[in-house]
Amino acid sequence: MVDTMDPFALMEQAMELCKENEEPYQRQSPAAAVVYLPDGDIHVCKGARCPFLELNEDKCYVCSLTGIMYGALSVREDFSTGRQAGSSNPDDHAGEPVGGQWKPKKDMHAMSSAAYNAAQQLQEQEGDAAIASPGSGKDSPKVKRGARCVDEPTPEPQQKRPRAIRRNASDREQFRALQEDAENTLCKLVNFDKRPESKAKVRDPRLMDKDALFEAAIKKYTKECLASGTAPTLDAVHNIALAAANVAAEEKRKASLEQSKTALLLKVNMREQVTSLACSLWLASCRTPYMDEARRGADSFRPFVCGVLYALKRGVTLPDGTVVVPACPQLAAALPALRATSANSVAKALHASSHRGLCTLHRSISSCASDEAPEIYSNCARLAQQLANSVRSGRFDL
Repeated sequence: MVDTMDPFALMEQAMELCKENEEPYQRQSPAAAVVYLPDGDIHVCKGARCPFLELNEDKCYVCSLTGIMYGALSVREDFSTGRQAGSSNPDDHAGEPVGGQWKPKKDMHAMSSAAYNAAQQLQEQEGDAAIASPGSGKDSPKVKRGARCVDEPTPEPQQKRPRAIRRNASDREQFRALQEDAENTLCKLVNFDKRPESKAKVRDPRLMDKDALFEAAIKKYTKECLASGTAPTLDAVHNIALAAANVAAEEKRKASLEQSKTALLLKVNMREQVTSLACSLWLASCRTPYMDEARRGADSFRPFVCGVLYALKRGVTLPDGTVVVPACPQLAAALPALRATSANSVAKALHASSHRGLCTLHRSISSCASDEAPEIYSNCARLAQQLANSVRSGRFDL
């Protein structure tokens, strides 16, 4: 006969039994172990009931004396990655904010106040900008893209933007300051920092000595004759001497050419003539219709100087054939080539801006009439002729 008992009484007995047998792990722990410690003592590890049991950073119960692990912590935490989850009863999570209890509730009043303050600051900035540049604020008439309606009033013409302020030289001192700025740009462009793979290799000085080359070649020729069992000939020795002399002369020519490339534009005479020509071209271009009507700030002085320097490779002429920039490739050889400068350097930025400066010069010349260009660029043509004569005669220095 089965005894009938109250279900709640059975549940209470089961809970009491669980409390008596409660352990910090779920799996069956190993039996007690006897371990000999390094100091000669004996430790009897009682497993889960060991007094030296500790919870390590991996959430495992380990004996601090023996290092034996007896189980893992099975309590659910917010940062655990186990498969056990919290309660799936929706009533236990009623009233919690969306996303869980760990997310703080948003303060709507504080967010509204912050948005109001940001809007006030934006309005103040727009008001200051409208005062600083009239005709560009909210009250300025907006140009509608497309056809206007029949009953729409004709908008008033907008105020023209002020023209870009460009450097000019009205006296000798201002021209000298303009020329010094051009010289600084020239020095920064010529003394560029090369990329590691573009750096020139150090030449062996022994290749420039014809006697050393002849001695090494004769030794090699003698070994070859001994190995093959043939007698050396006077004709072969004479040819070796000529080849050694030619190789030494070619290496000397290359070395002198490399030294002249890096120093030719920095000579005093060349530096003054080139910078004077660049400044004269700039002043003449500022008088052309293109520079007088353009309002863009991209047509600045330093990119213009870089464009004139790179124009020395092929030269620039007017429509009637007058040369305003002579073709001097030996001067332009000192300028950095494409991908030769190191990244994030001043020379790389100047090299990139040279195309814009050369476009400014070409557009300025094209905007002039056929009879106006020779008159505007007359002084530039005279300086260009002097520079070409100096290069042709080899007067690179004073």
